[in-house]
Amino acid sequence: MLCASQARATTYTVTNVNDTGAGSLRRAVTNANANAGTDIIAFNVPGGLLTSGVAVIKLTSGPLVITEAVTVDGTTQTANVGNTNAGSLGVGGTVGVGALSLSTVNRPEVQVMNNASPAIAIGFDVQASNVTIRGLSIYGFGTTANDDASGNIRIGAGFSTIRIELNILGASATSFTDPGATRSVGDNIRSIGADSGTIQNNLIGYSNGKGIQLGGGSTGWTVQNNEVRGNGINNSNLDGIDIENGSGGNTIIGNLFTANEALGVDMYQSSGSNNIQNNTITGNGIGPNANVETAGVRVYGTGSLIDRNIINANYGAGVLVTTAATQNIITRNSIYANGTITNKASAAASGEIGIDLQTATDNENTGTSPFVTINDSGDADAGGNGLLNFPVLVNATIYSGNLILTGYARPGSVIELFIAAPDPRGFGEGQTYLASLTEGSASDTDATTGTYTSPVNGLTVGTDTTNKFKFTIALPAGVSAGTVLTATATLSSSTSEFSGNIPVVNAPVITLAKCVFSGASCLQTGVPDVQPGTDLVYKIDFSNTGGSSASGVVVKDGIPTNTIFKLGSVTTTLGTTGLTVVVAYSNDGGTTYAYTPVSGGGGAPAGYDKTVTHIRWTFTGNLSQTSPANAGSVGFTARIP
Repeated sequence: MLCASQARATTYTVTNVNDTGAGSLRRAVTNANANAGTDIIAFNVPGGLLTSGVAVIKLTSGPLVITEAVTVDGTTQTANVGNTNAGSLGVGGTVGVGALSLSTVNRPEVQVMNNASPAIAIGFDVQASNVTIRGLSIYGFGTTANDDASGNIRIGAGFSTIRIELNILGASATSFTDPGATRSVGDNIRSIGADSGTIQNNLIGYSNGKGIQLGGGSTGWTVQNNEVRGNGINNSNLDGIDIENGSGGNTIIGNLFTANEALGVDMYQSSGSNNIQNNTITGNGIGPNANVETAGVRVYGTGSLIDRNIINANYGAGVLVTTAATQNIITRNSIYANGTITNKASAAASGEIGIDLQTATDNENTGTSPFVTINDSGDADAGGNGLLNFPVLVNATIYSGNLILTGYARPGSVIELFIAAPDPRGFGEGQTYLASLTEGSASDTDATTGTYTSPVNGLTVGTDTTNKFKFTIALPAGVSAGTVLTATATLSSSTSEFSGNIPVVNAPVITLAKCVFSGASCLQTGVPDVQPGTDLVYKIDFSNTGGSSASGVVVKDGIPTNTIFKLGSVTTTLGTTGLTVVVAYSNDGGTTYAYTPVSGGGGAPAGYDKTVTHIRWTFTGNLSQTSPANAGSVGFTARIP
């Protein structure tokens, strides 16, 4: 006799579509359960028993309960009988910012469905480790949505190394569409505390329950390369996937979550440490019924990573971080057009934002208008991700092939810069990631602090006294004058909401032209001999021919040698509304401008001062880039002694 550790793997072959009896799937499961080895259930149902090329197995006498390690392999029907249900289903294409390939799924040749009324609560009930379910269509099971005792596949607590792959769950083998009256009432896949499983290359959809539930402390799962579509029908609080109730440490990568009535990805009461990476999460939160949940992604717990996902056109927020969730990093995603679509009841767009950090009084299902949390002084408030203050962008200027970015951020913040898909409030959303810039790093050339107060660039951003930044980076691809930018800040592993938007402008180009006038004539070729006591006018014409207004312009000029400055002779012609000029004099080489001239100083005649050697004009206000308010002149008079 072989002991359990020596048991051989055995293949049990399904040869008919009966619910019970010899050659049935149920008999194969029973036989595999009785054998201590890691068994295989294969299919070799003859063509005469197929319906439209599919071995349709209708269960009437209860769930298929698996209690020993086994692989249930529907692809063996294809190998043994032929590809009698040719073609593939699913949209395929790519997902995530990284454009990961999303596989279509070959139409299976085996379909397992409910045929009882009331419905059988569970299709496959996995109560063992090392179980694989592959290459099947499974649908129609469940009596209650979102229930541990209901679903197409249930995995019991404490088991591990479960693999679910190449299946169509929630729909028939011939069409990945809503089966209507025979729809699955329970979740498609429900783990109630199993660990270290893999769900990959499946189409999962069209249930009244969730697409995937990892609950009851489920950890270490990998969910990858699945299309999860249209779940939560008539239950607008049930999601594409939910990592729930103490579950955490799971990896969700390279999937499409779309058209689910509630959230695309939920982490309801999760412990955290989930890796949500390179998925496309679009068109979710569209349910019309009570208890609606509307975001693309909802975050609970600590230490999750939301990385390089495309999160767009969800009814609610792109990413909603609940009030007690902390140290969650939201990085390099493409987040746009959230809050802009109607739902299944044709309700108006929600107006939600790209990233919504919540306070204790906010609605965890839908967010609470106006959604944007403005910055606070000292950034000491509490809420999702600590309500970290977003960066405040002040200027974004193109100059000499570089982008110069200035603004404010909390000390040490990592600022992620994006091309924005602007929302109506002027904040976010960050559609195209451009660069990561660290405040206070060597590349930050502004080490000062300052205070900003609303409005900044016309937006209500709050107020804070914090660090300034200035970065000069090579002009990123896709950025030109008129491009709108936004940013997030990440500090202590927590990411902020998106900043206010700022348009990129070309740097101002200040042109100066100086003439010396004797009377009304500009002496272009130099000053000819003139008689002592003659006054000459030194005039500078200025203009801004660049792509943006200029502020803080300073013009410094030396008093010509062998002349003496005429006090009170400065004249200005200012074409720009609101532009003024402040004049200062100096006799120290043009550095401090602390000298106050005295009439007749240095032996000059009354009304002149020989000790003045330099003059400085400081323009206050903006020198416009728009003609005719972009030009003017300044000048002074000097006498030939």
